Amino acid sequence: MNHKSLRGTRLRAYLAATHFPQALAMVLLMTVSTALCGGSWSSVALVFLASAAGQSTVGWTNDVHDAAADRAEGRSTKPTVRGELRPEDLRLPILISATLTIPLSFVAAGWVGGAAHIAAVASALAYNFLLARTVWSWVPYAASFALMPVFIAQASSPSLWPPSPIVLLSVLVGVTAHVLNAIPDIDIDRETGWGGLAVSLGKRRSVILAAVLVTVGVVCLGVVINDWLLG
Repeated sequence: MNHKSLRGTRLRAYLAATHFPQALAMVLLMTVSTALCGGSWSSVALVFLASAAGQSTVGWTNDVHDAAADRAEGRSTKPTVRGELRPEDLRLPILISATLTIPLSFVAAGWVGGAAHIAAVASALAYNFLLARTVWSWVPYAASFALMPVFIAQASSPSLWPPSPIVLLSVLVGVTAHVLNAIPDIDIDRETGWGGLAVSLGKRRSVILAAVLVTVGVVCLGVVINDWLLG
């Protein structure tokens, strides 16, 4: 393999270690939402950079922290399992992305919005290091998704605040995504002694919970759309 191909493989590995599809979805959600809320082009660009730095920090720390467990479970989608990256290779990128997240957040959304985004990233890190394998695994998702509309609103305009239904809808989306993402791995996680809300509930009750959350989310979305049409 030549040097160019090797560099390309390494770059793809670093991108994959961010949990790329999920990270990209979150970055695009925050960026597009800022644009739809009337944010300037500079605000939209700064939200893109701040959210990309934050999502990279979260994804990379997750892969570093879970590297041994991922290898034991044979999670072949992880670059640290396939041997494309060592956990140590991610330490400098984590330092850089975490450092960039702080000033970019404040420049993008001011003191309040920036603090909200930094707190959302910190909540996600708490999931990675403390709560992922406990019955409280849903809490960081609820907290981070509740803070996200504040970041978006403040980045769009310092006088803009997200309505309560938007915040509730965001929380429901976050917790639902967490439960649905965990359901396929319940049996594997239980065998390895890992916890988590879905593991504690079991597959049947997790599916029921997800269905209830989706139902409430649809109702909440209806309220948001109705308020938007009337407003």
